[in-house]
Amino acid sequence: MLLAVYVATLAPGVTFWDAGEFLAAAHVLGIPHPPGTPLYVALAHVWSQALGNVTGVARAVNLLSAACTAAAGAGTAWLVARRARSATGAWAGAAGAMAAGLMTSVWSNATETEVYSLALLHSVAILVAAAMAGEGQGRDERWLLLTAYLIALAPAVHLSALVAAPAAIVLAARSPAVADQRTRWQLDRVLLLGGVLIASAGIGRMDWRIVAAGFAIAGVAALQTRTLPRLTATTVLAALASSALLIMLVRARHDPAVNQGAPSTLGALVDVVARRQYDVAPLFPRSAPVWLQLANVFQYVDWQAAMSWGSGIVTSPARVAATIVWIALGGVGLRAMRRESRALADALLVLAVCGTLGVAAYLNLKAGSSLGWGILPEGTPHEARERDYFFILGFWSWGCFAGAGAVALAKRWRLPAAAGLSVVLLPLVGNWRSVDRSQEPEASAARQFGRALLGSTPAHAVLFLEGDNDSYPIWYLQQVEGVRRDVFTVTVPLLPTAWYASEVARRSGLRWNDADRIPGAATLSEQRAALIAAAAAGANRPVAASPAVVARERALLGSGWVLKGPVYVANGPRDSTAESRASVDSAAASAWVQRWGAGTGAARSSSGDDVAHVMLALLDCPRLLTHPAASRARRDSLEVNCNLR
Repeated sequence: MLLAVYVATLAPGVTFWDAGEFLAAAHVLGIPHPPGTPLYVALAHVWSQALGNVTGVARAVNLLSAACTAAAGAGTAWLVARRARSATGAWAGAAGAMAAGLMTSVWSNATETEVYSLALLHSVAILVAAAMAGEGQGRDERWLLLTAYLIALAPAVHLSALVAAPAAIVLAARSPAVADQRTRWQLDRVLLLGGVLIASAGIGRMDWRIVAAGFAIAGVAALQTRTLPRLTATTVLAALASSALLIMLVRARHDPAVNQGAPSTLGALVDVVARRQYDVAPLFPRSAPVWLQLANVFQYVDWQAAMSWGSGIVTSPARVAATIVWIALGGVGLRAMRRESRALADALLVLAVCGTLGVAAYLNLKAGSSLGWGILPEGTPHEARERDYFFILGFWSWGCFAGAGAVALAKRWRLPAAAGLSVVLLPLVGNWRSVDRSQEPEASAARQFGRALLGSTPAHAVLFLEGDNDSYPIWYLQQVEGVRRDVFTVTVPLLPTAWYASEVARRSGLRWNDADRIPGAATLSEQRAALIAAAAAGANRPVAASPAVVARERALLGSGWVLKGPVYVANGPRDSTAESRASVDSAAASAWVQRWGAGTGAARSSSGDDVAHVMLALLDCPRLLTHPAASRARRDSLEVNCNLR
């Protein structure tokens, strides 16, 4: 029943089918995104094969996220109800799970093709197994081993699931006789599960010293309690769980369309799992001032209960008031839950702390994309996007407390316990506008952008792309729906990696020499992009660029650029003496306006998320740049916004 209610509640987002194409390509085609998520890739592929013919591939994979979140809510509700002593426990569980699922970050993840909803479900599964292990009803040893296995499986799902492991230890390591008391921990279980947690983190980092340290800690527990069979079973299960990472190795050797990371050897697999192509920050030094990192956490907290009551990321008195109410409800729920089950309340509190402050400390993120401007020195690096999705386990646990708090207040005020379910109205109303992706421009943004770029690109062209927003829709359309496969795409930010450069050379047939220097190329990605463009021109293949590619980078790829529809097309090879300003093909612009209509990017999202608006505004450039009534100042502004110069 709760599953059905959740899916119904998430319906506004589930109708956001086309927007799933931003990332659906990654998972449907078996591209781990982020890298190192093979179990999600496999599950999403099977899911899409089962439902794709009925719903369409993008719809199917988006629906997987909704189903995972619903199942996580059902598991959470069951766990709270099972541990409750009073008759209102079931209502507290239902209200808590519903409230948790309606947090902005959780709800957004539940309606997009991403791994975080599956990671949430995996985390809840770890907690359920640990709770069963802590009940001591004769089968607790099996549940303990299942908990260890699920923790060890986290690197193959997503490392964020390890955030739930400390809470699982709280549930599993209490003595069965006094499971709800402050003392009497079973130290052997703490050491066993703690060792598996450390070893799993080491596997995620591909640091065998950390792995060895984890198993050494687990070994100490076995020696002290003479439970060597348990240690043996745990070791076998951890090895079995870790073997799921080999899915990427097997897949890579089948040479899929986009072989991200190319983990076709054990060495390459290690690099992909450890995310060595990315700049993974150490714990120290801090990537941003600690106060700013904490401010980022509190900024994301403020988004959870009533995101729509502000102006996008900018808060308002109403939103702050809603956040304070939500935090207060959580405090009431924490106290009420501790009376019902101290172990479960403590576990969820640990999850809340680990999922917020702990994540902030471990990830050591740079300054948030919307924080620190004008305060930090100019040039200070910021995150490329908001990272609130990393903190969903903390928001989930506090949502559980808030729901339980509402039921406790209903009971205190002598109202029916079911009245506590009304708590969901706050996040439902307060977040709806921000998470409803069924309306334009989001509803068809990805498909519209991808089809527009492919439809305007010359035959057999090499099309240079700027990043995720213009790459994933095109990958999806080409590889899943077979649209314009004659166009060869090059995602510029990926070019510094050896595997991607090798893949481009092999798949395109183009050859270049990295030793050749391109004047004006400031980075390796610009250097290789310019060399690839020169090789394409030498092979008489058209060179085109997404309108998201900035003019300075585009000048390295060719000369005589003309905006033909929404795509820039070069008329000649790179020429440092040529005019850098692009021209506009009026005939193509008129044909574009006639086909696509006017004002393509005019509508802004009511959610405050401007990604779709920004990308669609690029499609509006042909009309705006040739509008006869445009003032010179307006044209200058549009030239900058449309990367004309």
